[in-house]
Amino acid sequence: MTRDHLTAPAAALTARAEYHTDWHVYVDDPVDGPLGYCTGTGPDEDFDPATATRALERGGWRVTGPWTTTSPTAEVPFTATVERAGERSGVTAET
Repeated sequence: MTRDHLTAPAAALTARAEYHTDWHVYVDDPVDGPLGYCTGTGPDEDFDPATATRALERGGWRVTGPWTTTSPTAEVPFTATVERAGERSGVTAET
């Protein structure tokens, strides 16, 4: 893992959407640790991929793959592939 954001290749990570009192999206950043963003959707509203994407964009993330529904037995109901946007896009993750 490196903190050299200017020269390291971009790393794809997984964002996950979870419902608590409203919808939140989470990313386990290899540099900054676990990060969470409130989408502002809820209570009792369906998951909105566009709203989740905007919440991540405000936090400096770019969604690079579609939001997908996970299996009914999965820990979280929705996931998407993300990467850091802008100057932070060069984070190397160990997966």
